[in-house]
Amino acid sequence: TRLLAALPEPLREALREPDGASAAMVSLLIAPKEEVMQKQLAAVAAASIFADRTRDLLPFTQGLSLGFHLPVIDLALATVKPASESTRKALIAALEAAAYADRRVSLHEFVVLTLVRDQLMPKETAEQAKKLAELAGPAATVLALVAHAGTRADATGSRQEGVSAALREGAKILGLPPEAPAAAPLGLEAARNALEALKSLAPMQKAVLVKGLFATVTHDGTIRVGEAGLMRLVGAMLDCPLPPLLSELDPASLQA
Repeated sequence: TRLLAALPEPLREALREPDGASAAMVSLLIAPKEEVMQKQLAAVAAASIFADRTRDLLPFTQGLSLGFHLPVIDLALATVKPASESTRKALIAALEAAAYADRRVSLHEFVVLTLVRDQLMPKETAEQAKKLAELAGPAATVLALVAHAGTRADATGSRQEGVSAALREGAKILGLPPEAPAAAPLGLEAARNALEALKSLAPMQKAVLVKGLFATVTHDGTIRVGEAGLMRLVGAMLDCPLPPLLSELDPASLQA
């Protein structure tokens, strides 16, 4: 109720029907910089039917803080999930066009793309019976991504000490050697593959993974937008509940 009340009325209305909800999700990926915006809108127009609605919603989505993006996407996904397969595929094509138009994919774009693909085009998963020890590499990759997403430079301008401290907190719970996450690949493609692999964890092992990631996220006492987004993605892809502190966060309270 609080979230809906914070949204502009035209955006609330758009979220009630599939095309409007799809355009709302695409508009969240459109950059405010005019040159990049025009490239993205042209790419969306070439890839899908949502360009005009996306442009119309920009005045209402570009004023939202980043912390509101994933809650809005949750609302939009509920509307789009029952839609036709062609609508769902058109949405994913539009999101990909917007994300790739400037030839780089940000962490936020990665989270949105991966979450929407997973929720709208789910794949069959293997038997969920593996242990973390069998998937130490994928677990280390996701842990490293979360640590880097939430660590900022300290007063001396260094990030490395903070990243190392965050990695130690999570690695200890996951039973990983301290050096494993530091050596893990950090690319977004590696992260996507790691998340797919971790779907085969046994349910209780998924809970341990989430506990370890949560320790990394909270080691400095601050939960940032990038960290919250990644945790939301992990919870959705692994079908695993998140700790109450994360699931009850006020989007307006998140730091960039």
